[in-house]
Amino acid sequence: MHVLLIAIIAMLAQQTVATTAKVGLPALFPALAEELAFDAEYVLVYTWIYAAGSLCVMAGCGGVIRRYGALRTSQIGCIFMAAGLASAALLATPVLFIPALGVGAMLISVGSTVATPASSQILAAYAPAKWAPLVFSIKQTGVPAGVAISGLILVPLAVAHGWRATSLGLALIVLAIAVLLQPLRAEFDRDRDPSARPHLGDFITNVRDVLGQFERRAMAMAAFTFVGMQSIYTNFTITYLYEDLNFSLEDAGQILGLATLLAVPARIFWGWVGSTVMQPRALLALLSMIMAVSTALMGAFDVHWSHAAVLAVNCAISLSVLSWHGVLLSEAARLAPAGEAGRMTGGILAFGSAGQIIYPAIFGAGYWLGGYGMAFVAIALPAAVVGAVLILRRR
Repeated sequence: MHVLLIAIIAMLAQQTVATTAKVGLPALFPALAEELAFDAEYVLVYTWIYAAGSLCVMAGCGGVIRRYGALRTSQIGCIFMAAGLASAALLATPVLFIPALGVGAMLISVGSTVATPASSQILAAYAPAKWAPLVFSIKQTGVPAGVAISGLILVPLAVAHGWRATSLGLALIVLAIAVLLQPLRAEFDRDRDPSARPHLGDFITNVRDVLGQFERRAMAMAAFTFVGMQSIYTNFTITYLYEDLNFSLEDAGQILGLATLLAVPARIFWGWVGSTVMQPRALLALLSMIMAVSTALMGAFDVHWSHAAVLAVNCAISLSVLSWHGVLLSEAARLAPAGEAGRMTGGILAFGSAGQIIYPAIFGAGYWLGGYGMAFVAIALPAAVVGAVLILRRR
């Protein structure tokens, strides 16, 4: 039991810094855009670049985890994240901001993407099957914690000290986590196979294995929808509130941060529900419906909405869009062959990465057709479809 506790704490820390690195630059985009004189809506381009890298890493990281071990893979990811944050801070200029941010986005994508498959490999080896939804959910509280840190800490630091210093400081913290994980490698990388060789064909094999079974396909469809919606929410909310609803940058960051903090206890609660009250798949269907309704309400915001009302809707989104991860990941691990939880999780979440690529286009098309109201409805409808499929096609 003590090894499981250590695994949960270590992977929680790893997941927190990975998420903070992932959403840190998007949270700083208004300040960054003001300094470099470009449109803050370029945050959607960052999201697309990040997702393109994430798609390849998710589907193909199984071989890397098998050869080097899940713990070492996590450490390598931290180095990539730190390099991405530092490159954006040191290289971005008014002329070169697109290449600099593109390089930063790709490095951060590679580094933060491996966090979830690697941690799933470790936790699946130690967590009892019945309590897997709860164990995975506790670890996944690192995601809302990272988003909250971005809104409540990074944004004020950027206002006070500049976005470059803030990004460099975060890079140093990420490197520190890589060092602190080292004493755990002997235990958590015992199952690694030094003779294994990652191959480009791993990408195709993993995707084929996911699509070959209905339950895995259902989880992949859910991941595509949920991750796509999450990417729009976490990467665009501050810019949306700041640019179109006249919130101050600090108030916009506070709304996102406070709402996201709610996802920390929510994830633990949903993990407990999925372990004791209802089947994880039925729970995912319920969460799909909640996120469909709450996301559609985001499009109804205007300058007449009070801050309390805006926060309430954001909290509803946090309860669903930001709180499903542990339940889905435990199902992905359950559906994996023995000893291959990391590979199968990566294969299923590769479809989530595809959602990050496609959802900005869906959101943009909805905005072009009918403004923000239509844009948020456009990304809410697929969640309702996923909920219906999970309910109607239950085994």
